[in-house]
Amino acid sequence: MSIDFELETRHNNRHLTGNKPLYKKGIVMKPQNLIYTYVSMASHYDTDWGHGSPDEGVDRTARTAHKYGIPVTWIVNSGSIPLLGDRIRAWHDLYGDDVILKCPNYYRDASKSKVKLRELLDSEWECLQEAFPWATTKIAGSGVVDSDVISVLEDAGFQGLWGYCWEQVWWDGITNQGVPWGFWYVDRERYKIPHQGRGQIVACEWTARDLNLSYHTTSPCVYSTDPNDVLRAGLCTGENIDYWKHLFDDYLRGTAVNDLVFFLQHQEAHEMEVSEAFAVYPFSHVEACDAMQELFFQYVREFPVTLATLPEAVRMYHDSQEETAPAYMLTSDSPVKPEINEYTMTLGGVGQGPWPDTLFYYDKDCQMAFLKGENKPRMMRNYVGKWNMQEEFSEPVPPVFVTHYVKTEEVIELVYEIGPWPPMPFGLAYWDNLEDYEIEASDDVISAKLIENQVAMFRLQLMGPKKQVAVTLRRRIEEVSG
Repeated sequence: MSIDFELETRHNNRHLTGNKPLYKKGIVMKPQNLIYTYVSMASHYDTDWGHGSPDEGVDRTARTAHKYGIPVTWIVNSGSIPLLGDRIRAWHDLYGDDVILKCPNYYRDASKSKVKLRELLDSEWECLQEAFPWATTKIAGSGVVDSDVISVLEDAGFQGLWGYCWEQVWWDGITNQGVPWGFWYVDRERYKIPHQGRGQIVACEWTARDLNLSYHTTSPCVYSTDPNDVLRAGLCTGENIDYWKHLFDDYLRGTAVNDLVFFLQHQEAHEMEVSEAFAVYPFSHVEACDAMQELFFQYVREFPVTLATLPEAVRMYHDSQEETAPAYMLTSDSPVKPEINEYTMTLGGVGQGPWPDTLFYYDKDCQMAFLKGENKPRMMRNYVGKWNMQEEFSEPVPPVFVTHYVKTEEVIELVYEIGPWPPMPFGLAYWDNLEDYEIEASDDVISAKLIENQVAMFRLQLMGPKKQVAVTLRRRIEEVSG
Protein backbone atom coordinates (compact mmCIF):
# COMPACT_ATOMS: atom_id res chain seq x y z
CA MET A 1 0.00 0.00 0.00
CA SER A 2 1.29 3.46 -0.91
CA ILE A 3 -0.12 6.36 1.05
CA ASP A 4 -0.52 9.74 -0.63
CA PHE A 5 -0.84 12.43 2.01
CA GLU A 6 -2.26 15.90 1.41
CA LEU A 7 -0.51 18.14 3.92
CA GLU A 8 -2.51 20.97 5.40
CA THR A 9 -0.40 23.74 3.90
CA ARG A 10 -0.52 26.70 1.60
CA HIS A 11 2.97 26.17 0.24
CA ASN A 12 3.57 24.49 -3.10
CA ASN A 13 7.15 23.52 -2.27
CA ARG A 14 6.23 21.28 0.64
CA HIS A 15 6.12 18.19 -1.59
CA LEU A 16 9.58 17.98 -3.06
CA THR A 17 10.23 17.47 -6.73
CA GLY A 18 13.82 16.25 -6.75
CA ASN A 19 15.07 14.34 -9.75
CA LYS A 20 17.24 11.67 -8.15
CA PRO A 21 16.54 8.16 -9.53
CA LEU A 22 13.93 6.16 -7.67
CA TYR A 23 15.59 2.83 -8.42
CA LYS A 24 18.58 1.45 -6.56
CA LYS A 25 20.00 -2.04 -6.99
CA GLY A 26 16.83 -3.05 -8.79
CA ILE A 27 14.63 -1.86 -5.92
CA VAL A 28 11.72 0.49 -6.58
CA MET A 29 11.75 3.09 -3.84
CA LYS A 30 8.76 5.25 -2.92
CA PRO A 31 10.52 8.36 -1.61
CA GLN A 32 7.24 10.20 -1.10
CA ASN A 33 6.72 7.76 1.79
CA LEU A 34 9.77 9.18 3.60
CA ILE A 35 8.57 11.90 5.94
CA TYR A 36 11.37 14.38 6.65
CA THR A 37 10.89 16.54 9.74
CA TYR A 38 13.31 19.12 11.12
CA VAL A 39 13.00 20.13 14.79
CA SER A 40 14.91 22.78 16.73
CA MET A 41 15.01 23.29 20.49
CA ALA A 42 14.28 27.00 21.02
CA SER A 43 13.38 27.19 24.70
CA HIS A 44 14.42 29.46 27.53
CA TYR A 45 17.03 27.87 29.80
CA ASP A 46 18.46 28.83 33.15
CA THR A 47 21.39 26.46 33.66
CA ASP A 48 25.10 26.43 34.34
CA TRP A 49 25.74 26.19 30.56
CA GLY A 50 23.40 28.96 29.45
CA HIS A 51 20.76 31.46 30.48
CA GLY A 52 18.11 32.92 28.22
CA SER A 53 16.51 32.15 24.85
CA PRO A 54 18.58 31.37 21.73
CA ASP A 55 18.06 34.56 19.74
CA GLU A 56 20.97 34.33 17.28
CA GLY A 57 20.80 30.56 17.00
CA VAL A 58 17.14 30.64 16.01
CA ASP A 59 17.82 33.18 13.28
CA ARG A 60 20.78 31.23 11.93
CA THR A 61 18.86 27.94 11.93
CA ALA A 62 15.80 29.48 10.25
CA ARG A 63 17.84 31.26 7.58
CA THR A 64 19.53 28.06 6.42
CA ALA A 65 16.45 25.82 6.62
CA HIS A 66 14.13 28.27 4.89
CA LYS A 67 16.66 28.83 2.10
CA TYR A 68 15.84 25.25 1.03
CA GLY A 69 12.13 25.31 1.82
CA ILE A 70 12.51 23.27 5.01
CA PRO A 71 9.78 24.08 7.57
CA VAL A 72 11.10 24.16 11.15
CA THR A 73 9.27 22.83 14.19
CA TRP A 74 10.36 25.02 17.12
CA ILE A 75 10.31 23.62 20.66
CA VAL A 76 9.31 26.60 22.80
CA ASN A 77 8.19 27.44 26.32
CA SER A 78 6.76 30.44 28.12
CA GLY A 79 10.24 31.86 28.62
CA SER A 80 11.16 31.93 24.92
CA ILE A 81 7.77 32.77 23.36
CA PRO A 82 7.88 36.53 24.16
CA LEU A 83 11.22 36.86 22.32
CA LEU A 84 10.52 34.51 19.40
CA GLY A 85 6.75 34.78 18.90
CA ASP A 86 6.66 37.43 16.18
CA ARG A 87 9.35 35.66 14.14
CA ILE A 88 7.74 32.26 14.37
CA ARG A 89 4.33 33.63 13.40
CA ALA A 90 5.86 35.25 10.33
CA TRP A 91 7.74 32.06 9.44
CA HIS A 92 4.54 30.07 9.88
CA ASP A 93 2.86 32.21 7.21
CA LEU A 94 5.86 32.20 4.86
CA TYR A 95 7.36 28.72 5.29
CA GLY A 96 4.89 26.63 7.28
CA ASP A 97 6.90 26.57 10.54
CA ASP A 98 5.14 25.18 13.61
CA VAL A 99 5.67 24.76 17.36
CA ILE A 100 5.57 22.14 20.07
CA LEU A 101 5.88 22.63 23.83
CA LYS A 102 9.03 22.10 25.87
CA CYS A 103 7.71 19.82 28.61
CA PRO A 104 8.46 20.98 32.16
CA ASN A 105 10.95 18.66 33.84
CA TYR A 106 9.02 16.19 36.00
CA TYR A 107 11.82 15.84 38.53
CA ARG A 108 13.30 19.36 38.65
CA ASP A 109 10.32 21.63 37.87
CA ALA A 110 7.46 19.54 39.27
CA SER A 111 9.32 17.89 42.17
CA LYS A 112 8.02 14.53 40.91
CA SER A 113 4.42 15.57 41.55
CA LYS A 114 1.92 14.57 38.87
CA VAL A 115 -0.47 17.29 40.09
CA LYS A 116 2.24 19.95 39.79
CA LEU A 117 3.33 18.67 36.36
CA ARG A 118 -0.27 18.91 35.10
CA GLU A 119 -0.56 22.47 36.41
CA LEU A 120 2.69 23.46 34.68
CA LEU A 121 1.64 21.76 31.44
CA ASP A 122 -1.73 23.49 31.36
CA SER A 123 -0.17 26.88 32.06
CA GLU A 124 2.59 26.43 29.46
CA TRP A 125 0.20 25.19 26.78
CA GLU A 126 -2.17 28.10 27.40
CA CYS A 127 0.76 30.46 26.83
CA LEU A 128 1.76 28.63 23.64
CA GLN A 129 -1.73 28.56 22.16
CA GLU A 130 -2.35 32.22 22.94
CA ALA A 131 0.78 33.08 20.96
CA PHE A 132 0.22 30.51 18.20
CA PRO A 133 -3.53 29.90 17.85
CA TRP A 134 -3.04 27.52 14.91
CA ALA A 135 -1.22 25.04 17.23
CA THR A 136 -3.97 22.52 17.94
CA THR A 137 -1.99 19.24 17.80
CA LYS A 138 -0.59 18.96 21.31
CA ILE A 139 2.97 17.63 21.33
CA ALA A 140 5.44 17.84 24.20
CA GLY A 141 9.22 17.70 23.92
CA SER A 142 11.29 16.02 26.61
CA GLY A 143 14.09 13.50 26.91
CA VAL A 144 13.22 13.06 30.59
CA VAL A 145 10.26 10.72 30.64
CA ASP A 146 8.72 7.87 32.60
CA SER A 147 5.26 6.33 32.90
CA ASP A 148 4.05 9.08 35.24
CA VAL A 149 4.89 11.67 32.60
CA ILE A 150 3.06 9.69 29.89
CA SER A 151 -0.08 9.38 32.02
CA VAL A 152 -0.11 13.12 32.81
CA LEU A 153 0.41 14.01 29.14
CA GLU A 154 -2.46 11.73 28.09
CA ASP A 155 -4.79 13.20 30.71
CA ALA A 156 -3.85 16.68 29.44
CA GLY A 157 -4.83 15.69 25.89
CA PHE A 158 -1.39 15.45 24.31
CA GLN A 159 -1.06 13.42 21.11
CA GLY A 160 2.72 13.19 20.74
CA LEU A 161 5.94 13.13 22.75
CA TRP A 162 9.26 14.01 21.14
CA GLY A 163 12.55 12.96 22.76
CA TYR A 164 13.06 9.16 22.66
CA CYS A 165 16.65 8.02 21.99
CA TRP A 166 17.04 4.58 20.37
CA GLU A 167 19.77 2.45 22.00
CA GLN A 168 20.96 5.31 24.20
CA VAL A 169 22.41 4.52 27.63
CA TRP A 170 23.36 7.12 30.28
CA TRP A 171 24.33 9.96 27.87
CA ASP A 172 22.53 13.22 28.80
CA GLY A 173 20.92 11.30 31.64
CA ILE A 174 18.81 9.34 29.15
CA THR A 175 18.67 5.54 29.02
CA ASN A 176 16.16 4.40 26.41
CA GLN A 177 17.76 1.14 25.28
CA GLY A 178 14.98 -1.27 24.36
CA VAL A 179 12.57 1.20 22.74
CA PRO A 180 11.78 1.15 19.00
CA TRP A 181 13.21 3.78 16.68
CA GLY A 182 11.12 6.23 14.63
CA PHE A 183 7.43 6.72 15.51
CA TRP A 184 5.24 4.36 17.57
CA TYR A 185 2.29 4.43 19.95
CA VAL A 186 3.50 4.40 23.56
CA ASP A 187 1.83 2.43 26.35
CA ARG A 188 0.47 4.74 29.05
CA GLU A 189 1.77 2.59 31.92
CA ARG A 190 4.97 1.28 30.28
CA TYR A 191 6.78 4.23 28.73
CA LYS A 192 9.40 2.17 26.85
CA ILE A 193 6.93 -0.24 25.25
CA PRO A 194 4.49 0.11 22.34
CA HIS A 195 0.79 0.23 23.12
CA GLN A 196 -1.06 -2.97 22.24
CA GLY A 197 -3.58 -1.07 20.17
CA ARG A 198 -4.24 2.47 19.03
CA GLY A 199 -2.45 4.56 21.61
CA GLN A 200 -3.13 8.22 22.29
CA ILE A 201 0.48 9.42 22.26
CA VAL A 202 2.87 8.91 19.35
CA ALA A 203 6.43 8.51 20.60
CA CYS A 204 8.85 10.44 18.37
CA GLU A 205 12.60 9.97 18.12
CA TRP A 206 14.95 12.75 19.32
CA THR A 207 17.01 12.61 16.12
CA ALA A 208 17.31 9.82 13.54
CA ARG A 209 20.01 7.24 14.31
CA ASP A 210 22.22 5.20 12.05
CA LEU A 211 20.63 1.85 12.93
CA ASN A 212 23.44 -0.35 11.65
CA LEU A 213 26.34 1.42 13.33
CA SER A 214 24.49 2.45 16.49
CA TYR A 215 23.65 -1.20 17.10
CA HIS A 216 26.98 -2.79 16.16
CA THR A 217 29.19 -0.24 17.92
CA THR A 218 26.82 0.47 20.86
CA SER A 219 27.57 4.17 20.23
CA PRO A 220 24.23 5.71 19.16
CA CYS A 221 25.33 9.20 20.19
CA VAL A 222 28.15 9.13 17.62
CA TYR A 223 26.15 7.65 14.74
CA SER A 224 23.18 9.96 14.31
CA THR A 225 21.86 13.06 12.57
CA ASP A 226 22.96 15.32 15.42
CA PRO A 227 25.31 17.90 13.81
CA ASN A 228 27.58 18.47 16.80
CA ASP A 229 28.05 14.78 17.52
CA VAL A 230 29.05 13.77 14.00
CA LEU A 231 31.27 16.84 13.73
CA ARG A 232 33.08 16.01 16.98
CA ALA A 233 33.46 12.39 15.90
CA GLY A 234 34.99 13.41 12.57
CA LEU A 235 32.21 11.78 10.55
CA CYS A 236 31.13 15.00 8.83
CA THR A 237 32.63 18.43 8.24
CA GLY A 238 31.40 21.71 6.84
CA GLU A 239 32.68 20.56 3.44
CA ASN A 240 31.79 16.86 3.47
CA ILE A 241 28.62 15.09 4.61
CA ASP A 242 29.12 11.75 2.82
CA TYR A 243 28.36 9.97 6.09
CA TRP A 244 24.96 11.66 6.40
CA LYS A 245 24.19 10.93 2.76
CA HIS A 246 24.82 7.21 3.31
CA LEU A 247 22.62 7.26 6.42
CA PHE A 248 19.79 9.01 4.56
CA ASP A 249 20.09 6.53 1.69
CA ASP A 250 19.46 3.65 4.12
CA TYR A 251 16.18 5.29 5.17
CA LEU A 252 15.25 5.95 1.54
CA ARG A 253 15.75 2.25 0.84
CA GLY A 254 13.20 1.58 3.57
CA THR A 255 10.47 3.22 1.48
CA ALA A 256 10.47 0.16 -0.80
CA VAL A 257 8.91 -2.00 1.93
CA ASN A 258 7.30 0.40 4.44
CA ASP A 259 4.19 2.51 4.05
CA LEU A 260 5.84 5.28 6.07
CA VAL A 261 9.46 5.97 6.98
CA PHE A 262 9.97 8.82 9.44
CA PHE A 263 13.27 10.69 9.33
CA LEU A 264 13.37 13.29 12.09
CA GLN A 265 16.42 15.52 12.48
CA HIS A 266 17.03 17.82 15.43
CA GLN A 267 19.45 20.56 16.38
CA GLU A 268 19.36 22.82 19.43
CA ALA A 269 19.17 26.51 18.50
CA HIS A 270 21.27 27.34 21.57
CA GLU A 271 24.07 25.25 20.05
CA MET A 272 23.97 27.43 16.93
CA GLU A 273 25.14 30.63 18.58
CA VAL A 274 27.98 32.08 20.65
CA SER A 275 26.62 34.91 22.76
CA GLU A 276 26.31 36.16 26.32
CA ALA A 277 23.40 33.75 26.75
CA PHE A 278 24.93 30.61 25.21
CA ALA A 279 28.42 29.47 24.27
CA VAL A 280 28.07 25.70 24.37
CA TYR A 281 30.49 25.22 21.45
CA PRO A 282 33.11 27.49 19.85
CA PHE A 283 32.02 29.57 16.87
CA SER A 284 34.03 27.33 14.53
CA HIS A 285 31.65 24.50 15.47
CA VAL A 286 28.62 26.71 14.90
CA GLU A 287 29.85 27.60 11.43
CA ALA A 288 30.67 23.98 10.59
CA CYS A 289 27.28 22.68 11.79
CA ASP A 290 25.49 25.38 9.81
CA ALA A 291 27.44 24.41 6.67
CA MET A 292 26.76 20.69 7.28
CA GLN A 293 23.04 21.30 7.61
CA GLU A 294 23.00 23.40 4.46
CA LEU A 295 24.67 20.61 2.50
CA PHE A 296 22.24 18.08 3.96
CA PHE A 297 19.17 20.19 3.18
CA GLN A 298 20.44 20.39 -0.39
CA TYR A 299 20.75 16.60 -0.49
CA VAL A 300 17.28 16.01 0.95
CA ARG A 301 15.80 18.30 -1.70
CA GLU A 302 17.25 16.15 -4.47
CA PHE A 303 14.60 13.51 -3.71
CA PRO A 304 10.80 13.73 -3.91
CA VAL A 305 10.38 13.01 -0.19
CA THR A 306 7.58 14.57 1.88
CA LEU A 307 8.39 17.48 4.16
CA ALA A 308 6.30 17.83 7.31
CA THR A 309 6.37 19.65 10.59
CA LEU A 310 6.23 17.43 13.66
CA PRO A 311 2.53 18.18 14.29
CA GLU A 312 1.79 17.20 10.68
CA ALA A 313 3.84 14.01 11.00
CA VAL A 314 2.06 13.02 14.21
CA ARG A 315 -1.31 13.61 12.57
CA MET A 316 -0.21 11.41 9.65
CA TYR A 317 0.57 8.61 12.06
CA HIS A 318 -2.75 8.91 13.89
CA ASP A 319 -4.69 9.07 10.61
CA SER A 320 -3.00 6.06 9.01
CA GLN A 321 -2.10 3.61 11.79
CA GLU A 322 -4.55 1.71 13.97
CA GLU A 323 -1.65 0.34 16.04
CA THR A 324 2.14 0.61 16.06
CA ALA A 325 3.09 -0.12 12.46
CA PRO A 326 5.57 -2.94 11.75
CA ALA A 327 8.85 -1.43 10.50
CA TYR A 328 11.54 -3.08 8.34
CA MET A 329 14.96 -1.49 7.78
CA LEU A 330 17.71 -3.24 5.81
CA THR A 331 20.91 -1.36 6.61
CA SER A 332 24.56 -1.38 5.60
CA ASP A 333 27.94 -0.31 6.97
CA SER A 334 29.29 3.15 6.18
CA PRO A 335 32.62 3.69 4.42
CA VAL A 336 33.16 6.76 6.63
CA LYS A 337 34.72 5.96 10.00
CA PRO A 338 35.02 8.13 13.13
CA GLU A 339 38.29 9.64 14.25
CA ILE A 340 40.19 8.57 17.33
CA ASN A 341 39.96 11.80 19.31
CA GLU A 342 38.94 13.24 22.65
CA TYR A 343 35.21 12.91 21.97
CA THR A 344 35.21 9.31 20.74
CA MET A 345 37.57 8.28 23.53
CA THR A 346 35.27 9.90 26.09
CA LEU A 347 32.67 7.40 24.94
CA GLY A 348 35.11 4.56 25.52
CA GLY A 349 36.30 4.33 21.93
CA VAL A 350 34.20 3.41 18.91
CA GLY A 351 34.39 0.12 16.99
CA GLN A 352 35.65 0.48 13.43
CA GLY A 353 34.03 -2.55 11.81
CA PRO A 354 33.47 -3.57 9.08
CA TRP A 355 29.91 -4.41 10.08
CA PRO A 356 27.52 -6.77 8.25
CA ASP A 357 24.32 -5.78 6.50
CA THR A 358 21.61 -6.02 9.14
CA LEU A 359 17.82 -6.20 8.98
CA PHE A 360 16.04 -4.39 11.81
CA TYR A 361 12.37 -4.97 12.60
CA TYR A 362 9.82 -4.00 15.23
CA ASP A 363 6.09 -4.17 15.83
CA LYS A 364 3.90 -3.72 18.90
CA ASP A 365 5.13 -7.01 20.42
CA CYS A 366 8.85 -7.21 19.69
CA GLN A 367 12.02 -5.82 18.16
CA MET A 368 14.60 -7.91 16.28
CA ALA A 369 17.87 -7.59 14.37
CA PHE A 370 19.09 -10.17 11.82
CA LEU A 371 22.71 -10.17 10.64
CA LYS A 372 23.27 -11.04 6.99
CA GLY A 373 23.35 -14.81 6.52
CA GLU A 374 21.81 -15.67 9.90
CA ASN A 375 18.33 -17.16 10.03
CA LYS A 376 17.55 -16.30 13.66
CA PRO A 377 17.68 -12.86 15.32
CA ARG A 378 20.91 -11.75 16.93
CA MET A 379 18.91 -9.19 18.95
CA MET A 380 15.53 -10.33 20.30
CA ARG A 381 13.41 -7.99 22.42
CA ASN A 382 10.06 -9.14 23.72
CA TYR A 383 7.57 -6.48 24.82
CA VAL A 384 4.77 -8.89 25.78
CA GLY A 385 4.05 -8.98 29.49
CA LYS A 386 7.02 -6.80 30.44
CA TRP A 387 6.66 -4.28 33.28
CA ASN A 388 10.19 -3.50 34.47
CA MET A 389 11.16 -0.35 32.60
CA GLN A 390 14.76 -0.61 33.83
CA GLU A 391 15.48 -3.50 31.45
CA GLU A 392 15.90 -3.62 27.68
CA PHE A 393 13.50 -6.59 27.24
CA SER A 394 16.11 -8.94 25.71
CA GLU A 395 15.27 -12.63 25.44
CA PRO A 396 17.53 -15.62 24.83
CA VAL A 397 17.05 -17.00 21.33
CA PRO A 398 16.21 -20.68 20.76
CA PRO A 399 18.35 -22.86 18.51
CA VAL A 400 17.02 -23.01 14.96
CA PHE A 401 17.74 -25.80 12.49
CA VAL A 402 16.83 -26.25 8.84
CA THR A 403 15.65 -29.82 8.38
CA HIS A 404 14.70 -29.49 4.70
CA TYR A 405 16.32 -27.28 2.07
CA VAL A 406 15.82 -27.49 -1.70
CA LYS A 407 16.86 -24.85 -4.20
CA THR A 408 16.23 -25.20 -7.91
CA GLU A 409 15.89 -22.76 -10.80
CA GLU A 410 12.19 -22.40 -10.02
CA VAL A 411 11.71 -22.89 -6.27
CA ILE A 412 13.28 -22.61 -2.83
CA GLU A 413 11.84 -24.79 -0.07
CA LEU A 414 12.81 -24.63 3.60
CA VAL A 415 11.59 -26.25 6.78
CA TYR A 416 12.80 -24.59 9.97
CA GLU A 417 12.68 -26.53 13.24
CA ILE A 418 12.60 -24.76 16.59
CA GLY A 419 12.78 -26.77 19.79
CA PRO A 420 10.43 -26.34 22.76
CA TRP A 421 10.65 -22.75 23.97
CA PRO A 422 8.64 -20.43 26.22
CA PRO A 423 5.90 -18.51 24.41
CA MET A 424 7.11 -15.29 22.81
CA PRO A 425 7.10 -13.38 19.51
CA PHE A 426 9.82 -14.52 17.13
CA GLY A 427 11.08 -14.25 13.58
CA LEU A 428 13.17 -16.02 10.95
CA ALA A 429 15.14 -14.71 7.99
CA TYR A 430 16.36 -16.29 4.76
CA TRP A 431 19.19 -14.44 2.97
CA ASP A 432 19.87 -15.06 -0.73
CA ASN A 433 19.71 -13.45 -4.15
CA LEU A 434 15.93 -13.39 -4.35
CA GLU A 435 15.49 -11.26 -7.44
CA ASP A 436 12.48 -12.52 -9.42
CA TYR A 437 11.29 -14.60 -6.45
CA GLU A 438 8.12 -14.19 -4.45
CA ILE A 439 6.92 -15.82 -1.25
CA GLU A 440 4.42 -18.48 -2.32
CA ALA A 441 3.61 -20.14 0.98
CA SER A 442 4.58 -19.85 4.62
CA ASP A 443 3.27 -22.32 7.16
CA ASP A 444 2.14 -21.03 10.57
CA VAL A 445 3.50 -17.53 9.99
CA ILE A 446 1.85 -14.28 11.08
CA SER A 447 3.39 -12.25 8.27
CA ALA A 448 6.02 -12.64 5.55
CA LYS A 449 7.95 -9.93 3.74
CA LEU A 450 10.52 -9.94 0.93
CA ILE A 451 12.98 -7.08 1.46
CA GLU A 452 15.12 -5.63 -1.34
CA ASN A 453 15.38 -9.04 -3.04
CA GLN A 454 18.00 -9.93 -0.43
CA VAL A 455 16.15 -11.37 2.53
CA ALA A 456 12.78 -12.91 3.29
CA MET A 457 11.56 -12.35 6.85
CA PHE A 458 8.91 -14.44 8.57
CA ARG A 459 7.20 -13.20 11.72
CA LEU A 460 5.82 -15.97 13.91
CA GLN A 461 4.80 -16.79 17.45
CA LEU A 462 6.37 -19.42 19.68
CA MET A 463 3.81 -21.17 21.85
CA GLY A 464 5.91 -23.54 23.97
CA PRO A 465 5.97 -26.87 22.11
CA LYS A 466 8.44 -27.78 19.39
CA LYS A 467 7.64 -25.96 16.15
CA GLN A 468 8.20 -26.52 12.43
CA VAL A 469 7.86 -23.69 9.92
CA ALA A 470 7.72 -24.52 6.21
CA VAL A 471 8.21 -21.77 3.62
CA THR A 472 8.31 -21.75 -0.17
CA LEU A 473 9.65 -19.09 -2.51
CA ARG A 474 8.97 -19.44 -6.23
CA ARG A 475 10.54 -17.66 -9.18
CA ARG A 476 8.07 -15.45 -10.99
CA ILE A 477 7.30 -16.49 -14.55
CA GLU A 478 7.35 -13.54 -16.87
CA GLU A 479 4.37 -13.45 -19.17
CA VAL A 480 5.34 -13.13 -22.84
CA SER A 481 2.88 -11.03 -24.81
CA GLY A 482 1.94 -12.18 -28.29
